[in-house]
Amino acid sequence: MAKIAFIDVTATVSYGGIQTAIWSLAHALTAAGHAVTVVGGASETLRSYPDEIRRLTFPYVLRERFPNLGTRFRKLAERLSFAYCARKSVEAEKFDWIILTKPFDFFWTKIIGTSGHTRFAFMSGGTDFVALDRQLAPRISAWLACSHFNAWQIRTRYKRFATVIFNGVDTQLFKPSQDRSNTRQALGFAETDVVFAYAGRMVGWKGVAKIVEALAQLDFSATPAKLLLIGEGPNTNELKALGQRLGVLDRIVFHPTVSHSELPAYYAACDVGVFPSIGDEAFGITIAEAMSSGLPVIASHVGGIPEVVGNEETCGLLVPPGNVELLAESMRKLALAPRLRQEMGDNARSRIEQLFTWQAAAQRMLIALDLV
Repeated sequence: MAKIAFIDVTATVSYGGIQTAIWSLAHALTAAGHAVTVVGGASETLRSYPDEIRRLTFPYVLRERFPNLGTRFRKLAERLSFAYCARKSVEAEKFDWIILTKPFDFFWTKIIGTSGHTRFAFMSGGTDFVALDRQLAPRISAWLACSHFNAWQIRTRYKRFATVIFNGVDTQLFKPSQDRSNTRQALGFAETDVVFAYAGRMVGWKGVAKIVEALAQLDFSATPAKLLLIGEGPNTNELKALGQRLGVLDRIVFHPTVSHSELPAYYAACDVGVFPSIGDEAFGITIAEAMSSGLPVIASHVGGIPEVVGNEETCGLLVPPGNVELLAESMRKLALAPRLRQEMGDNARSRIEQLFTWQAAAQRMLIALDLV
């Protein structure tokens, strides 16, 4: 049995892809017989977490309270303030492995040191690179990537080869469901509507505006398409204004962020997932969760997304990032083909079950850490 810690100040206070990965892997590693601790920030709004996972929390200074010298400066300052409070306790634990999820946290290898028992692993989920991270890279003993695309990002930055463990999905939570009428009715959708769903942050690089623009290109007399946007962010008001300007606002439902456990019910009420990122996605957990729920997906051919969806058009359709015309054509194609949607949705579920479970990710991680 190994003593393993995940250290990320956001793990206990935020919801997102990296937080989902931390808690899901912690659960899978615990089930495999290892002693796992999640070390995160202390807050009045602590997120929910599996009861069997040990948690250590420490105070920290919110990034917004630091001088605005750039987002990366503020993130690093926030994490340094957290480490100031947590270091002695973490060091006393004498973990076998500490898993870091952001280059911002590479300083942990310095403040604890490598002369003792503890070794460090970096579990990457993107490109949050920061000054001096390459100088600290030699202190990282194991490199883990969430996709082959992400592994190449690590290779380019640090000249290290990463083990691809892939992210996963809780396939028992995100699964096909026939119980959709109540949620669908509550959202204001008719049974004859074809509902396209996006769940995630409302930020520019996620490409949500492209869905609104594509929706405006559809002939609604022949294509009864509606759009459900789940999430919040700085672009929400801009998206509403865009929908108003293009004359499709009445076909869009803006819904606040829902908890991870509630999201499957919303996917069950929809017909197609649509995720047109215009920036590099290292993996795309939300895409995989929609697929696990039995939805065909339309997504951008960028970053690690093709590794999730596949490029054979059996589980969904890939479109060039930012291409509104092809996005609209893909939406039209699936809106008019219920049998194709069902077939792709079934294939999507099978693909996730075979390739992208957290149990498989945990097993790959244990191999990379030489714990099997």
